[in-house]
Amino acid sequence: MVFLNQLQHLVLKFIHQERESTARTLSEHLMVDESTISRNLRPLLQSNMINVVGLLPAGSFGGRQTRVFSINPAYLKILGVSIEQGELCLVKSDFCANVLSCEQKTVRINCSNFASVLSEIVLEHKGEIDALAVAAPGLISSSKAKIVYSQALGIENLFLDDLFKNLDIPYIVMNDANAAAAAYLSKAKNLVYFLLSIPFELSKAVGLGAGIVLNGEIYEGSNNSAGELGEGIALFEDSRKTLEELLKNRKLFAQMNFERFVQHIASKISTAVNFIDPELIILGGDFCIFEKQLLMKIVQDVERAVTVRKIKTLEWQFDTEGSKTVAIGAVHGFLNRFFENLDFANRVIAKKGRDKSEEL
Repeated sequence: MVFLNQLQHLVLKFIHQERESTARTLSEHLMVDESTISRNLRPLLQSNMINVVGLLPAGSFGGRQTRVFSINPAYLKILGVSIEQGELCLVKSDFCANVLSCEQKTVRINCSNFASVLSEIVLEHKGEIDALAVAAPGLISSSKAKIVYSQALGIENLFLDDLFKNLDIPYIVMNDANAAAAAYLSKAKNLVYFLLSIPFELSKAVGLGAGIVLNGEIYEGSNNSAGELGEGIALFEDSRKTLEELLKNRKLFAQMNFERFVQHIASKISTAVNFIDPELIILGGDFCIFEKQLLMKIVQDVERAVTVRKIKTLEWQFDTEGSKTVAIGAVHGFLNRFFENLDFANRVIAKKGRDKSEEL
């Protein structure tokens, strides 16, 4: 088992960011002698955290070929889990966030079965995964691993350490909109991901959260409530209609509170965009169930209300992957924690080392 020192952790982080690197490039970037870099690369290679993925030609005066290093995708298997009121999305990923499999399940989740559902997921994938990344709706403190308040799940002040103590697996938990934003970290340094959540009963108010990325980092706020945009409105007055019916019968869209819904959503989005001034605006989650005409109406209303529109063109993107993006983003959130936090990285490595010794 190889625990990382500070320099090795910085080396891993740089290789992760750049995808590939040489010892010389690492030396120049980290301002450390190349021989010291090479000495610290050795244990990373021996532990299979990194691979040699290529060789550059020797210089005109001869000498050794230059090795090109990359993160070894097979080192860790991470399960990203997106939790909604009536659905689970499970994405298995490698150490480079490449998706290996995706599975969606219909499950009604609330405070009474939350722990048992997560326990079953971990036990079901025992031996297949090394870590877990959970994304859920509500106010969530990722640093304290605590669901502060989730109206959708009916959970308040739940510390996940109490649950995962028995499961013995490295994990993180984060807000679902933040997770979705994390999936787009490579697209822009400043972005907002607006995540629409339509409840099963369409007479209940829709939820709209915003995942905020500022200068390449997820912004949670001082009380873990950044991106919470307040109460929404219901799509239908008729309490008998359900989301399942709406998806099966597209004609029901004609009965929706169209104008009121668009006005409400556009107002929320334009206010957030005016405050944050992002490079990229993404509409995701249940926005994908609407026709393009409605989405463009929202965009037009937002652009009319956004001040910065007068001096620059807003960049929009529509995400059609729904909860899959949230699950993938949770994996990115886990990897971001691993490469940013040395103590967390070494805890993950320690657990992997224990598992390996048990197999032997």
